Amino acid sequence: MTMPPSGRQCTGNCSRRTAVASARPMNIQNYYRTTSRTMRSSFNFVLLSLILAWSGPSSVLAAAAEESDPNAATSDYVKSLALAQRLIAKAKERENPPPSWTYLLEVMERAFLGVSPNHHSPREEEARRSALHWLAHEDGSPSELSEESYDQGLLQRYALATAYFATGGDDWSQCSRKKTSSNHPNGACESDDERYLSPHSHLKWDGINGKNGQVTWLDLSGRGLTSDAFLPLEVTLMSPSLELLWASENENLGGTLPDYLGEFQSLVSLSVYGTSVSGTIPDSIYGLKKLASIRLYKSQFQGTISSQIGNLTDLKWLWIHDNKFAGTLPEEVGELAKLEGITLHHNLFSSEVENGVKTNKFVPDSLCTLKKGKILKHLWTDCDERALAQAEDGGVEGKKEAGG
Repeated sequence: MTMPPSGRQCTGNCSRRTAVASARPMNIQNYYRTTSRTMRSSFNFVLLSLILAWSGPSSVLAAAAEESDPNAATSDYVKSLALAQRLIAKAKERENPPPSWTYLLEVMERAFLGVSPNHHSPREEEARRSALHWLAHEDGSPSELSEESYDQGLLQRYALATAYFATGGDDWSQCSRKKTSSNHPNGACESDDERYLSPHSHLKWDGINGKNGQVTWLDLSGRGLTSDAFLPLEVTLMSPSLELLWASENENLGGTLPDYLGEFQSLVSLSVYGTSVSGTIPDSIYGLKKLASIRLYKSQFQGTISSQIGNLTDLKWLWIHDNKFAGTLPEEVGELAKLEGITLHHNLFSSEVENGVKTNKFVPDSLCTLKKGKILKHLWTDCDERALAQAEDGGVEGKKEAGG
């Protein structure tokens, strides 16, 4: 049943009344009634335009301008905006946040709202937008988890999604959200629950362990990660709880180890071997008091080992062979009372030739003393003969599990 222009329900010949009404001169009241319907239908588009004008063209909301349906576009991107504000608000709630969080908030605001400068790579910024869009429109966890559990893990869920998109997650060889990909048609994963971006708790995703919604172990090894900037800044959202960070055996994972790793004060094990990561070991890592295992071998690291390594009093395993480290080892290495294994071969450490033998003058006497005291069980060089050891391929890797 149609409604006449007056707004009252028609009980007779509606078409005739409507025709008569339309023939009458339109007074100002009828004019506003007619135009208000048009205004209401375009209100969403106006709202969207205001949002875009406020947020700037580089924000996640700008894509709405390309939508053919302004009503649907507004609904989608207002939802994205609400979630973006929720994420930022939760990050700001943290008492005594790590230093990088201040900059991270600026980065997030730029990516989501376009209100502050961002100097990060376009790929990382796009990863942030993809993660936000996934959380706002595709993530099924709100219907799978309790509101408390969802809210408790929201920041880390966003961080994991950002890392996924920033490292080409859809083309990972293991537990991608896609069961098959162009590079890996099998999409190996024990169960769909363990796939990244599944609607289940992120603590069930492959390579992740944790408690109370917080990630304690993050193992991204051997998945085919691709990045020229290591991992995005968002991983610091896991810094309060993360104890293990492994990204090994990803030959297309590049960049350098970022200073923000020094904020992972609970970190016990760091593994980045078999990658294209280069540069030096940042000084911030030497401040991780709980760090017991560092595995950086078969990568592109260079520079010297800082005397600050003596601060790592819990360090047991230091695997750094097959890199481009140079100079000499500081005496402080020999003061690491818990050190059980260290690999040094196939680097550019200082050496001399004596009687035709290449000697390892870079090894401090304190380290050899530690070996003689039987505290240090595995030293891949020879203190007694002072000859530079050349370990056979597989000699270290066969024992890598013992190194954490």
